Amino acid sequence: MPKRIRQKTVTRILSDQANAFFKAKYPNDVTRKAFCTNYKKFIRFCRERYRCCTAEECGRHINDYVQFLTSETAYTPSTIHSYLAPVCVYFGVPMKEFIKPRRNTAAYTRGRSGKRRKQRSDNDFSNPQYARLVEFQKCVGLCRSELKRLTGADFVTDESGAPCVRVKRGKGGKMQLQRILPEDAEFIGSYFCSKAADERIFTSNELKNKLNLHSLRALCAQNACRYYSDRLETEGEPYRQQLMREITARWHLYHRDKRTGKNKPIDKRLLYGTYFLRGENKRFALKHGLPTAYDRLALTAVSVFHLSHWRNDVSAESYLLAVYDITGKTVINDIYLRDISIIITMETNTFGDVYFRFAATQLFFSQPHVFRAAVSQKQKRKGVL
Repeated sequence: MPKRIRQKTVTRILSDQANAFFKAKYPNDVTRKAFCTNYKKFIRFCRERYRCCTAEECGRHINDYVQFLTSETAYTPSTIHSYLAPVCVYFGVPMKEFIKPRRNTAAYTRGRSGKRRKQRSDNDFSNPQYARLVEFQKCVGLCRSELKRLTGADFVTDESGAPCVRVKRGKGGKMQLQRILPEDAEFIGSYFCSKAADERIFTSNELKNKLNLHSLRALCAQNACRYYSDRLETEGEPYRQQLMREITARWHLYHRDKRTGKNKPIDKRLLYGTYFLRGENKRFALKHGLPTAYDRLALTAVSVFHLSHWRNDVSAESYLLAVYDITGKTVINDIYLRDISIIITMETNTFGDVYFRFAATQLFFSQPHVFRAAVSQKQKRKGVL
């Protein structure tokens, strides 16, 4: 008797078609898997409500799906955007054609609230088992998958001679160079000098945890912004010109015309002027005592050298405005205790005062008792807070 072959369901057929499309369009596994997972939610919606059997039939109900996400669910604007993005890409429809809630930093909740996070040994930054990983991440700020692939040969210098950690497959599957601040270069280099060229920097046990590593990535970006802003203020035009040359050199490294092989011109808006927060993001910054304006050159340096993308809006809104509930994560306190101790002793420094409010406010909201202990260590100057 011939073996019975089970036929694929309509849902499975539609999912396979989408998987093949996204696999061809996005070679990066992370992007492809996220898009495939979220697109399947759209397929289930069309199948359950409208009994659609083909992709063409599903495409007629994109607007119905948007209405469902915005009016019948409690999803945040960011989640709605994530669910809708693969649908728009698959059908080639601009997302701006649909009316949906606008994303802003004030509405970001993932990983930033401790309300539903239970304190455990595998999500505690003070756990000695993860000490090497946490100290490294505070200075470098990589994603978990990027940390996993680091080897002993990945401590290099970039086109400007600055120390960097090389990420062989970063955002979009591309190679990127993560610059290290001068004060951290020797410490980060010690992780690599004792490893063979093909030996992993971190073991699987060190990376098997639930630590909120993205919060440390945000803190790394904030620290870098303070570094560049401080140098631009104290060293003036000579350092400003130097930083422009370094950013331009990085731009030419990754932006070449494929047809002619020549360098593409850099967008001058990345290098000049001031980046102002507006709307909900400005109100969020004022509420938490954060700056509402940034030197655009310093912001671009953070975006390019430490976050490895060229989007100042994402750098400012998703990283510099990130306020995390870090209750129980004592390792982050060390950063603030150091910065607060240094800044309180300053006589006059406008940006220092701004950054003190910036750092102290985050610590106050996350761990008030640690904040009070830090302030009591130094004589509090009038007008700082």
